[in-house]
Amino acid sequence: MKEKKGSSLLETRRRNRVWIKSTIFKREPVTRTAVAEELGLTLPTITTSVNEMMAEGLLQELSLPEERLAGGAGRKPTAVAFRPNAALAVGVELGPYATRAVLMNLRGELLAASEEAAGTRSYTEMLEKLVIQIKELIKKLAEGQGSAEKQSLLGVGVGLPGFIECENGIIRSHREPDWSGRPLAADLSECLDLPVFIDNNVRLRAVGYGMEQRGEQPDSFAYFYISRGLACPLTVKDRVVSGYSFGAGEIGHTILQVENEDAQGKGKQRCLDDLAGERAILQECRRLLEEGKAPVLKRLLAEEQCLRGSQPTESVLERTASQDLEMKQVLKAQEQGDPDIQAVLEETIEYLGIALANVVNLVNPGYVVVDGYLMKSVQNQKRLETSAREKFFGLNEEEVQIVFKPFDHFSGAKGAAYFLLRRLFLET
Repeated sequence: MKEKKGSSLLETRRRNRVWIKSTIFKREPVTRTAVAEELGLTLPTITTSVNEMMAEGLLQELSLPEERLAGGAGRKPTAVAFRPNAALAVGVELGPYATRAVLMNLRGELLAASEEAAGTRSYTEMLEKLVIQIKELIKKLAEGQGSAEKQSLLGVGVGLPGFIECENGIIRSHREPDWSGRPLAADLSECLDLPVFIDNNVRLRAVGYGMEQRGEQPDSFAYFYISRGLACPLTVKDRVVSGYSFGAGEIGHTILQVENEDAQGKGKQRCLDDLAGERAILQECRRLLEEGKAPVLKRLLAEEQCLRGSQPTESVLERTASQDLEMKQVLKAQEQGDPDIQAVLEETIEYLGIALANVVNLVNPGYVVVDGYLMKSVQNQKRLETSAREKFFGLNEEEVQIVFKPFDHFSGAKGAAYFLLRRLFLET
């Protein structure tokens, strides 16, 4: 059926508005003329759309920064930018170590944030606790902001590990069996009376990174994420590739080692998660402590027990090693020269270098972002980059750029909020 002229015109105006909003978001403050030149649209088209958004209270006029002014006398051009609180979003990451939530505006500023224990095995219990956590954030908005800001709350974005069917809001597969197959977006939306979108947490971290760069970095990159497990989603032209089964670049499940056959004639395969994920690192460190090794780490744990008012007996240390050992203690022991811990992390980073090189040599991304607590250490950053570049093929060694993202516990929640802002504000 032939599309009506009126509806076609409305769609054109809607599409132009989306392009204009996206351009302003990336370049603000920006002049109307600059937006027209970048999009190839007429200045009257830009002016009409901008004036509409100013009337709606979404945009404000600002002076261009001095460093962006061209030389010469005359009237200084005015620029436009979004009002920071013109659109707000709640972002949540249901991570393996904690559930973190933020209330964020268009400028990426946090108006509130909270951290709770990681979700339980029970889906229903997790949902109940998550609703309470989000409502507490929204309550802070009502207490601290005016009614206009409260009305600017668009909804909630949620990131979590696993295979997530974003468009239908369903958790296809999760490490907690009771969560798999659940319509989290619909359930949460019903409880909060707000729009909710969900996706894989690492994909949303990549989305957040791309948006917070505001166009200053390439719009295509690989996002190499190191945590309990590992993932490496690819962003192409500002869109994260998810694949048919809604994965997130599950590089942690690629096989890196095949050991010799056992008595039954079977070889043991070990994937990257088994060799270099945080779970594997902590497991190896616990083994060292149980064998009486890792002296610096052992001392640090004893000192922590003393600060808690406990006597650092061997049994206490063993219990701490098996239950409470965290990556922050491992990195501190590495920094203070524990030879056993240094050896563990050197081997770990060598495997990470192999995996990163495999990604670069296979898809040739040109730009790689590395994110993870392990990379808080500059020493570990240098070691990973050296290890990977040694294995890059051809021109990759010289031309691929590796960037280490400053670690932030709330990056996943921010990414979920950015994702929501893009879906319900910039793309509408």
